[in-house]
Amino acid sequence: MSQNITPPPLPSHPPARPPRKNTTAIIISAAAAVVAAIIGSVIIANSGSDSSDAAPVPTVTVTVTTTAKVAAEEEGATPTPTHGTDFKAGEEARNGGAVVKISKVMESNTIALAGAQKAAGSDAKYVSLKTTVSNEGKSSMDLTCSLPIVNALIDDQGRRFDTIEDLYDVAGNPECNAQLQPGFKDEMLFVYRVPKDAKIALWEFEEYDLESEPNPTLVDLT
Repeated sequence: MSQNITPPPLPSHPPARPPRKNTTAIIISAAAAVVAAIIGSVIIANSGSDSSDAAPVPTVTVTVTTTAKVAAEEEGATPTPTHGTDFKAGEEARNGGAVVKISKVMESNTIALAGAQKAAGSDAKYVSLKTTVSNEGKSSMDLTCSLPIVNALIDDQGRRFDTIEDLYDVAGNPECNAQLQPGFKDEMLFVYRVPKDAKIALWEFEEYDLESEPNPTLVDLT
């Protein structure tokens, strides 16, 4: 026995299927949007900082001007000696146990050395300091062969000159190993060979001492 089954009525329009999207395209689009947002933020931040973060022009100008002025003053400034008390020629200058009085500053083309006249040369001259050295220390001093008094002659350019060798051969100077005992004094001629156009300004000396480092004493010779 057969039955007639009536099929259900068909919908007038089939349901629309949702479009299938490409996953890769979605990711790329999202990434592009993020990058664009970041770039936009950076541009806005930079444009805002141009007007707010820039250093004021007057401040920069003042700083540069001040620095240049200080540098110029330092370059042209005369260095201040860091030595002890200064003295003048004719005064008793002291350093440790050594007391030196310069009575005369002499310039010459020749000096008496070992019984003969020695010439300085056409481009040089001798500068001799006639002094009296007093030993007020605790031990003897050998003025000509040892190094009891470290000294230098200084010109107006700051150049330093050592004494000539063999000061014991200079006429009138103590002999080699003639020990100046404490409490005594002796005449001493310090002789230097310098350029002919040198202008002498200062004499520096200090007592030689291995146990301490005394500051040199300056004597004004101008």
